[in-house]
Amino acid sequence: MLNIEATKTSPYVNISVEDCIFKITGVSFANDTDVFFKRIIDFIDTKFSNLECHLNCEFYLTVFNSVTYKYILNMMTKFMMLNKNGKNIKVTWYYDKDDEDNLENAEDISNLFNIPFELKEM
Repeated sequence: MLNIEATKTSPYVNISVEDCIFKITGVSFANDTDVFFKRIIDFIDTKFSNLECHLNCEFYLTVFNSVTYKYILNMMTKFMMLNKNGKNIKVTWYYDKDDEDNLENAEDISNLFNIPFELKEM
């Protein structure tokens, strides 16, 4: 299990292969974004091969920087490869009704990757 509490500049993270949970919510523009997301990428790399459930990866990032976007793309690539190898991973991207930039980012991501992707307005 990977659980990281939110700060003023980094999101809340709750990921558990055993409990089929994957949630990243909040803001992400910390100076140490690389260090922060490396923990998530490492967790995916080491634990997701044991995934035995249908996993819905939930993202609700209200503000994020370009480094965060790079790591999101990295995660999507990993999810796509895991699905190709028989895992069942889907993404749900939550966005605020008036946040057109976030919606456009999510649409771009969904168009780049061959994984089940759902957009949900909050």
